[in-house]
Amino acid sequence: MKYGFFSDVHSNEEALLAVAKDFEEQKLDKIYFLGDAVGYGASPNECVKLISQVTTKCLMGNHDYASLGLLDTDFFNQYAKDSINWTKTILNDKGLEILSNYLLCCKQGDFHMVHSTPKEPENWHYILNLSEAEENFSYFTKRVCLIGHSHRPVIIKKYQDRHCFIHNDTCVQIEEDFKYMINIGSVGQPRDGNNQACYLIYDADNKTAQLRRVAYDIKKAQRKMKKANLPQYLIERLALGR
Repeated sequence: MKYGFFSDVHSNEEALLAVAKDFEEQKLDKIYFLGDAVGYGASPNECVKLISQVTTKCLMGNHDYASLGLLDTDFFNQYAKDSINWTKTILNDKGLEILSNYLLCCKQGDFHMVHSTPKEPENWHYILNLSEAEENFSYFTKRVCLIGHSHRPVIIKKYQDRHCFIHNDTCVQIEEDFKYMINIGSVGQPRDGNNQACYLIYDADNKTAQLRRVAYDIKKAQRKMKKANLPQYLIERLALGR
């Protein structure tokens, strides 16, 4: 069995279409979405619909939550706030219905899945360093915790009571004596300096997890954002991967 995990599409239809095509080529058996279907990009309805068609289960992200009116955007930066306000005017009833059925977290097999953190997932905290990761290891009992939210893919390992550390490779063997926290990156708005879409494949037979990159038509996504009069900063950052 091969599983796919993806997150942070952010209304980028071009990135999502490229990744969905790659899902088929990789012959994935089950696919899980870890949140933030909307926000930033120009195609919220198209993305929400396509995500619902390709996934096994969907989780809630903070931008999804805000688009439903369940989260105050006062804590968002101005660009994120502007894009959410625009998204609210564009989302149709079907899109809102789909988003409202997203889950805050999901536990399946060896995996604990959540958009932000296993500790207080509804508060949308970030895990940006090993200290924050270390604290969150005690909040899941599964072997692997998968997260998104920061748009920065990373694999973190922890052996029993020792301090966690970064696994400096894009592929990792899931071993019984370790616990893992993996940020699966972003499909629609990577922020690690690589502008290609990112998602995770888990091969249950080999017990390997691999971060995978997929190129997409960035210029087309940017043209659609420009036509929608979304902030220029959000348009430019797609090409920069930050």
